[in-house]
Amino acid sequence: MKVSAGTRGTSFGNGRQVTITVTGLAQNDFVRSADCVMQVPYTRMNETLQLVHRMGGKVTEVAVSGGDIPAATTAPKKSKLKSKS
Repeated sequence: MKVSAGTRGTSFGNGRQVTITVTGLAQNDFVRSADCVMQVPYTRMNETLQLVHRMGGKVTEVAVSGGDIPAATTAPKKSKLKSKS
């Protein structure tokens, strides 16, 4: 299942795409799908997550790409506290 939607014009979200990996979406009352990937503009992320919740799915991964804001690094920060001896 691939979901795509139009963009809304905010300068913060221009060019940013969100890839949402979902498992267990209810196609009807008795069948649930395997993993599926949804790609939506950044400005539509909230309503897509709400749709997944309403359909009974579980979000397993969210990745944001593109845009002019650099990705945050996940390097551990060094502590500047000194121990007392």
